[in-house]
Order: sequence, then C-alpha cells, then structure tokens
Amino acid sequence: MTIRDYFDRAVSETPDAVFQRYHDGDRWCGRTYAEAFDRTLRALAVLQGVLPPAAAGEAPARVCIMMENDPDWQLLYLAAAGTGLVVVPADPKLRATEIAHVLGDSGATCIFAGGRQRAVLEKAVAELSRPPVQVFDLELRIASVTPTALAAARARWEAVRPAEDSLASLIYTSGTTGRPKGAMLTHGNFVANTEQTVARVPFEASDNFLNVLPLFHAFSFMGNFLIPMRMGATTSFVRSLRTVAEDMLELRPSVLLAVPLLAEKLHQRIESGLRKSLVASGMMKFALSRRFVSRRILERFGGRMRLIGIGGAPTSHETLRLFQSLGITILEGYGITECAPGVAYPSPRDYRIGTVGPVLPGIEYRVVGADETGAGELLVKGPNVARGYWNSPEQTARAFDAEGFYHTGDIVRVDKWGNLSICGRTKALIVNREGKNIYPEEIEQALEHAPLVKDVLVLGYRVGREVGEHVGCLLVPDEEAVLAHLKGRILTRDEIAKFIREYALGVCRASVADYKIPRKFQVSFEPLERTSSLKVRRVAYAGMLDEA
Repeated sequence: MTIRDYFDRAVSETPDAVFQRYHDGDRWCGRTYAEAFDRTLRALAVLQGVLPPAAAGEAPARVCIMMENDPDWQLLYLAAAGTGLVVVPADPKLRATEIAHVLGDSGATCIFAGGRQRAVLEKAVAELSRPPVQVFDLELRIASVTPTALAAARARWEAVRPAEDSLASLIYTSGTTGRPKGAMLTHGNFVANTEQTVARVPFEASDNFLNVLPLFHAFSFMGNFLIPMRMGATTSFVRSLRTVAEDMLELRPSVLLAVPLLAEKLHQRIESGLRKSLVASGMMKFALSRRFVSRRILERFGGRMRLIGIGGAPTSHETLRLFQSLGITILEGYGITECAPGVAYPSPRDYRIGTVGPVLPGIEYRVVGADETGAGELLVKGPNVARGYWNSPEQTARAFDAEGFYHTGDIVRVDKWGNLSICGRTKALIVNREGKNIYPEEIEQALEHAPLVKDVLVLGYRVGREVGEHVGCLLVPDEEAVLAHLKGRILTRDEIAKFIREYALGVCRASVADYKIPRKFQVSFEPLERTSSLKVRRVAYAGMLDEA
C-alpha cells in the first residue's frame, strides 16, 4: 500500500466524513474527504503549472513544502506524493543558510512557502546555482485554477500512481549533532509504521485529532495526518499555539499528540484551575473533590479527550499520573525520523510509567555495547526503516550495518516485560576519568523539573590534556521565580547566578550519584538554542566549557 491508497480508500468509502476542521479567519469550517479530493486535484493543477516538464528517465521531482500548519499542507503533500513526486518537508522557521542547504542538497525543483518566509527564501536561493520556483500564494492559485488545468490534473491523478517502494519524503533531521541529512522514506515505510502503530494503540474512526505539532515533523506527520486518514477520522487544526486552550473548546478533540512541553503546560493549567476552584469552595473534602474538580476543569479544554500520546523527550511522571487520574489514556512512546518515525509504544493495557513500551510489531531490535546496568545502543531493522540518507553514502554506511540494522544512537535498557527505557544518546554520552558512562539526560531531567530553572544543558568538558571528561552544566535561571522564591529581594544578575549555582548543586546532590554531579555550572540569561523539534542544539555548545 501507499499513502495515496489511504486517501483513495477514505474518499471512496467515507466521502462525507469530515477530514479536516480549520478556522478560515472568520469561522470554523469542516472539509469532507470528497471535498478534500477536489481541492487536492486543484493543488495538483498548481503543481503542474510550476513544475518544468520531466525528461525521459529523470528521477521524480522534489517538491519542498515550507508552509505553516494548514489543511492545504496535507492536500499539497497528497497532490505531490500521490502522483509519484518526492516531498521535502521543511521547517518554516529555518534560517536562510539552513533552507539553502536543504534546497541545494535535495535538488528541489519548487518550494511552496508562506509570505512570512519570502525574505528568508530570497536570501537562500541567491546562494543556489539552480534556484527552485517559489510559490507563496498557494490558496490564491488554487482558487484560480481553470477548468482545463483541473481536467489535466485529474488525468494525471488517474494515470500516475506511486509504488510502495517509491520515495515519498526526504525529511532533513534536526541536526542536534551536525549538518542536517535527508532521510529517504518511502510510501512503504510510512504505511508499515502506520499499521504497526494502529495495531498497538486503539484509534477509532470517530476520533478527532487535535493538530498542534508541525506537520513537517515526522511525529506529527504520522500521528496527525497518516493515522487519521487511515482510520477515516478527522484532523482539527488549531489557529496558533496561543489559542490551543480556546480552540479545544470549539473543536472538542478526542486525541492529542504532544511533546512534553505542551502536555506539561496543559497540566499546569489544570492544576492552577484546580487550586483556584478548591480555594473558592472552601477546600471541601480535598481527597473527594480533587478528581471531580479536575475533570470539570478538563472539560473546559474540550471534554471528549480520551487519548494523549507523547513523544520527543521524557515527560515528568507527575504529568503522566495526573492525566491517568482523570481517566485519560496517556502513553509515552519513542521514535526517530529514520524509522518513519515510531519504534516503541506502549499498549494502554500494560503501560508502565517511566518506559516507552515494547518495540512495535514487525521491528527487529538489538541492544549492543551494554554496560553493567544493561544500557546499550538500540539498533533496529524493519519495513518502516529508511533506506538511507540522500546524497550521503558515507553517512548511510555509518548509520546502517552490514545486516541492515539502523544504529539509532539512543541508549536504552529493556525490562523483563520488553519495555524500553531511554537513557540518553551515544553522542551526548560523557565518559569520565574513571571510565564511567554518564548520560546527560538523567541530570538534565532532575534540573528541568526544578522550579527555579528555566533551561538546562549538561555536557562533558575537558581540562587540558587530562584523559576523560568532567561533567559541566549550562543553566538558564527563571529570574521571576528566583526573585519570588527570595521574597522579592533585589539581586543583581551576578547574585542570581551565584544563587542558582548553589541551588542547582543542591538539586543534583539530592537526585543523582556523586560522580554524575556537575563540577562546573555556567549561568546564562539567554534561552538555549533549540532545533525545530524543541531539542537543544548540543552541537552549538560543544567545547564551550573546556579548559586549556
């Protein structure tokens, strides 16, 4: 099967089911699968109007989509990938040098972007020897498609179909450890991972998926696009991150796929509302009223929510337990772009907080180089795993071994039930002078949940010619929280920095083994640089704590 097969089946079997809900600037709208098919043909007509004619035997054209989350993002993808073209999803927030690399490496023929990206793209394409066609007004072009162009698009749709092994997407990795690489993912990769996921997690045709995460990211692409389409369900688009809570009242979603930051902010909103309600009611009987009041507060966020799936980074156990207490199934899973992207996800029946569940069906795995605690690098192989990296045979050879296993670079442990726990990354691993392996994420998690710390990065640093690394930490304090904690005392930034170092040291002493405690804390008052998937760009800080 292919991604297009999912769409064709939904259009044929449930044409009147709502595929997309969105706000058009004036009101909330619903678009059925039948209506989406018509608009997909119009998007295809626009594509045909800007793509140069393909030469005989030429590889399929690459089409870059650098648009904000929008229903037309999905339909443009279907128009391109559904007729054998290759889509290059790109973060609309990329800088000019970054998108220039993506466009140049992929050889994209055209790029669809929003008006906000015009200045960045004009600067980027000036660096390219073969600049792509730029399209900034997709909606206007779709609206002005002529009957002749529409008929030609329909003819192409009927005449050209991708194969299962056809390349569907080139997804450029975030680049936390270096220059982004284009993971080559086929229709078969995506379909296999969709089937693996729905075999583990109970999605339903009646589900309404709240689309908050960007579609260029593999997690959202799978969870907010392919799975709903496979089920014949609905994807609802929030207007913006600022309006999520308000939009939930109108959209009444049943499924939310989130990164930890989003889940924890929702948690904070619920807890804040809970405290206010309990105080207003004279506290009543706290133990008896807490669940009732929490549920009432959650109803303000939509009321139908039954399933929350979290990926991308570790989530606090407190947040996971809160949603469980409300009767909502909340599952934390693990994936990586090169695996389309799901690797492990728990079953709602057997979920153990602190793990990401067992590896999905159909995926082979190995844990290699395990230490005395059983932690080693995870290797995976299966129908969902990418065929390699575009234009990068050397990178492909480094990432895939002779048996076809992909080296994820993630350190895991496996418990007796087969559940994976993520310990860290091989490239972030710190090996100290005693040869002990230290996973920065473990220390970061302890500090991330400390109320006076806004951001944190733990990294190894070297001192002169000493063998081995020391543990260092870059801290960003929450200045308002620090001043509130100190009851409004006026402090200089130097005094805040001194205080937060001592505070962080105390947190670490209470949370991690002595050999893991950072020996150096450097304080910054600027936010840490992050990738599009909200991970700290470790490569940007490599070596910054080293001492001569």
